[in-house]
Amino acid sequence: MTGAAGLAPRFAGSYLPRMALPRPVRPSILFADLRRALGEGDRRHKLFFGALSIGITSLIVTAFVVESRWGVMPEGEQISYVADWHNDRTDAEIAAQQKIDQAALDKQREEKRRAWQRVDRQLTSVGL
Repeated sequence: MTGAAGLAPRFAGSYLPRMALPRPVRPSILFADLRRALGEGDRRHKLFFGALSIGITSLIVTAFVVESRWGVMPEGEQISYVADWHNDRTDAEIAAQQKIDQAALDKQREEKRRAWQRVDRQLTSVGL
C-alpha cells in the first residue's frame, strides 16, 4: 500500500512503545540495597572495583576540569586580517585572484611536506 506520489503512507503514531520512566527511590532504600550487595560473598573484590570505578571517574572529571581552565585560544587580543573586495569585480578578476591564492597555498603545503620528509628521514636514520 503506497501513499501519494508512490511514497509510504504516513503513520500517525510512533513505531516504538512508550518507555516507562523509573520510579523515584528513597535514599534509605538505596543504602539498604548497597549494604545488601556488599554483604553478600567476598567483600574485598567488591570494595576494590568500587574504589577503582570511583577513582577512574574522578580522574576523568578532574581531567576535564583542568583542561577547561586553559582555553584553546591563546590569551590576549586576536587579530583577524580580512580582504576587502570591490562589488564590481569581474569573474576573470576573481579567477585570477583564486589562482594566486592557490599558488601560495600550494607553496605552503609543499614546504610543510618537505619539513615532514626531513623529519621522516631523520627518524629513519635513527631506526624508527
